[in-house]
Amino acid sequence: MLIPFIKMQAQGNDFVILDLFEQKMAEMDYPRLAIDICKPHFGVAADGLVLLFPHPGADARMTIYNNDGSLAEMCGSALRCVSALMMQKTGRDELNILTDSGLKQAKKEKDAIVVNLGIAKLLRKSFPVEQFRGDLVDIGNPHYVVFVDSLDDDPHLKYGSVLEHHPAFEKPVNAHFVKVLEPGRIQMKIWEHACGATLACGTGAASSVYAGIRRGLLDAHVQVDVPGGDLHIVLQADESLLLSGTVAESFRGIYPWKTSASI
Repeated sequence: MLIPFIKMQAQGNDFVILDLFEQKMAEMDYPRLAIDICKPHFGVAADGLVLLFPHPGADARMTIYNNDGSLAEMCGSALRCVSALMMQKTGRDELNILTDSGLKQAKKEKDAIVVNLGIAKLLRKSFPVEQFRGDLVDIGNPHYVVFVDSLDDDPHLKYGSVLEHHPAFEKPVNAHFVKVLEPGRIQMKIWEHACGATLACGTGAASSVYAGIRRGLLDAHVQVDVPGGDLHIVLQADESLLLSGTVAESFRGIYPWKTSASI
């Protein structure tokens, strides 16, 4: 089967997008496709697969699969990529995108795509897990945020997988290690559920800033330095969180999917 795709990235958080506005495809095993098409060396290589559908209640409907085939409830980076693609298609600067965690608003501001992620929930503060006392935040998906003095030893690589599947959590989490540089700026290292270490995580950045604000460490406007670049988070008066950053189309192509193949 030949599958047209678009590869996009937001601060290095990269996705294979299937634009199902333009192509009508029969029902298929999308979890299996996500595993195959996202596989490094053998596929296109990406953090996830995003399906983009028409929907009567929104400008588009997106469904996200992690690169292990599991469904992702929410992804701020994928949301910005899809928003940029839809803005290019429609010529509009403001859109509504339906996700598995609800309807999200997106707009273009200069070179950046800004999305409203909604209101975060601080589920547990200073929650002890292993040797850490992190904050468990939900913003459509769960994040465990640990504030540290240094990121030099890459703690996400040492402890990320342990925290991701720790029995202290009801379901797998994204784990982030955060260093506060100043009240308006943080640096973070990321371990995403199902993907491992990634270059960026939009909902993770928002969750980290929200946790920092609740601890009294951060202002309402924060620059987040991630391995793939920088993001900007704003906590609005209504408690909703704005995520802002650039996105880019990497390339387009056709993936020759051999559905019976197992590598």
